[in-house]
Amino acid sequence: MTGNDYLKIWYRVQLGAMLVILAMMMIRNIELHRRLISLALVIMVGVLAIGLAVELMDQQLPMIVRKVNAWLQVIAQPLILVFAWDVIVREIIVLLHLPSRGVVTMMILYYLIMFAPFANVIGELMDWTIERLVFVVWLAQVVFTPLIALPTDLVDNSFLLTALSTGAVGAVAFFVLTTTVMRTWRLSWPGLKPHWSGDFNWWILGGLVVVALGYIALNSGEMPSLANASWEFTLSAFEAAVMEESLFRFAILGILFYAWRNVKQRLPLALVTSSVLFGVVHLTNYGSQEWSMTVLQAITAAGIGLFFATVYVYTGQLWLAMMMHFLLDWTAFIASDSTLMTGKVTMADWISTAIELLVFGGITAWMMFGQRRKVMERHVDRLTGDKQRFGFMVQY
Repeated sequence: MTGNDYLKIWYRVQLGAMLVILAMMMIRNIELHRRLISLALVIMVGVLAIGLAVELMDQQLPMIVRKVNAWLQVIAQPLILVFAWDVIVREIIVLLHLPSRGVVTMMILYYLIMFAPFANVIGELMDWTIERLVFVVWLAQVVFTPLIALPTDLVDNSFLLTALSTGAVGAVAFFVLTTTVMRTWRLSWPGLKPHWSGDFNWWILGGLVVVALGYIALNSGEMPSLANASWEFTLSAFEAAVMEESLFRFAILGILFYAWRNVKQRLPLALVTSSVLFGVVHLTNYGSQEWSMTVLQAITAAGIGLFFATVYVYTGQLWLAMMMHFLLDWTAFIASDSTLMTGKVTMADWISTAIELLVFGGITAWMMFGQRRKVMERHVDRLTGDKQRFGFMVQY
């Protein structure tokens, strides 16, 4: 049996278990005449029942039926899984009177891998580029924060609550989900082990690291005070590094590389597109920040995103981009004592942002020529090659 076979079995068992739990909740709430809750549970049970039925019949159904079900599950099942996870955690603590710290810890461990079978089975039916982009972007929003129905007062440990509320747990779960679905699509592998050939230039890598460290120092504005360091800032920086690099550098870049595989300039085109999208997503911070500050942040993010993408593709190592991203955010958080950009935008801010774009754009343009380009193209070919799949086998 292959890894895909095991994930399909896991998917069916998990779906069946969730279906039974939610069906029992539905019956109980109908008996208590809680109409709205009962209606919501009926819908959840219906969606999961359809998903399980289609999966069990699998190849016997027309592709159009499987495709419609896949999108139904993409929209609803992740939300249902998070809701069911919250309910199960709450019920175990309340009904069984077990220590909340231990229960939440064990359930967090399961949450980290809970979406892997869904990513494999449902993600396998996502064939078009736009489908794959919508899939990963939507899942990033859903998996991000698991605290949908779990009362925070049941989590009696401040570290666990911070890990859940900052999205750090969700970020790791999304990384596992993304890794699984990208392997299912035979695309990128995050590069946990370097595969640097003889054409790789260590001086260039050293220069990229120096640029990153220099920018991190300048971005903090002043020497960060470790007295301001906290679990909230550390886990928030961790969440941003893991979640955003997994989505924009790992998933979106890999999808674009494959979509434009027949385009001669796919490398610079994909780098710029993913970076622009990375900048645009930061506009969602408007409301908690002033508009001018949010626009400045979006432009800045696009520039640094272009640099992170260049580092990732040249080295083929996602962890390196994650580490740079973490240090950038963490030092900024403890220097400003906030996870948001505060203050008023000045002309100096716009000038420094323009210089940043010129520097990062210039570095990327320079990397598009000579042996540097060949190394990056080789990594792109490896990241989108046919050998990128979840294909291990267990022999009995």
